[in-house]
Amino acid sequence: MSKIVLDFVDTLVFRKVNKIFMNTISVIVPVYNVEQYLRQCLDSIIAQTYRNLEIVLVDDGSTDSSGIICDEYAQIDARIKVIHKENGGLSSARNAGLDVCTSGGDFVAFVDSDDWLEPDMYEILHDKMIEYKADIVNCGYYFEYKNHREKHAIEKDCVYEGDSLIEQSYSSRYVCYAVWFKLYRKTLFDLVRFPEGKNYEDMAIFFPVFEQVKKVLIIPDILYHYRQRNSSIMWEQFAEKQLDNIDICRQQLCYVERNYPSSVALARKKLILCEKLVLNSILNTGDSNSYLAAKLQDQIRENLKFILFNDLFGIYEKIIILLAATNLWAYRKLLIIKRSGKKSDFF
Repeated sequence: MSKIVLDFVDTLVFRKVNKIFMNTISVIVPVYNVEQYLRQCLDSIIAQTYRNLEIVLVDDGSTDSSGIICDEYAQIDARIKVIHKENGGLSSARNAGLDVCTSGGDFVAFVDSDDWLEPDMYEILHDKMIEYKADIVNCGYYFEYKNHREKHAIEKDCVYEGDSLIEQSYSSRYVCYAVWFKLYRKTLFDLVRFPEGKNYEDMAIFFPVFEQVKKVLIIPDILYHYRQRNSSIMWEQFAEKQLDNIDICRQQLCYVERNYPSSVALARKKLILCEKLVLNSILNTGDSNSYLAAKLQDQIRENLKFILFNDLFGIYEKIIILLAATNLWAYRKLLIIKRSGKKSDFF
């Protein structure tokens, strides 16, 4: 009997067994002051066609009625556990959820408490996980704005294995850091926790998780709705937390240099673009952080040779980065033009 036939039979048997002895999916929902959106989120979770869920709601010190809503839902659905804790931030809340998940749970997922899911999200992700014997499954998603939505989805099932996982994490928007549109094998988090007191926590756990992964599946089904409430503002004004992003990019570059030399250029580009993004924020804010702006300019300038002679950067990217590295006054004027509403492909 051919290997293809054996694999097909094995998959059918495995899926049938799992339909009888359903795997547990632990769904962790950090909650903080989202009373306006929380019911829609929770309704979409408890209505999932995949029924064997363990739903962990972590009330992270909410000062509105979010905690009360969590307790209310726990009264009507026995699958729901509620944790009330002092405010510690998103990482702290996710870690608290991971710590109380059933030890025998098979899979884990994370949902932001102002988002919502399609009813069959976890059934589809689970079945695909079993069919492909994957460690992580990503689905498509919508960015939901007040008056419109943006579709983010691949065209067909796509499998990444080995070194291609790291390369695609830099070159594809579908193998990305966000945790909310994925289903994970729970064992990936046995020794991994989100860094507390830091921002960009999804980026920080990416490599500790992915170094355990053998296969990632991306599917075209659009199953997650990500509510965008302040995305356009996030990077316009400087905040010190943005420096966490640079630190994580530097750590990832060091990791890639040690373990994935073929992806070093991609990791280096990611760091440079991150530094430029923070520089933009500083210049948008004013002159109060001029020392930091000059420091970032120096770091970009040190990479000019790499930028100008590397095909990873387009011609317009090179021109803009060259301007940022050589003339902050002129570069800031361009940022002002952009903020005035004139469209530019440079930023």
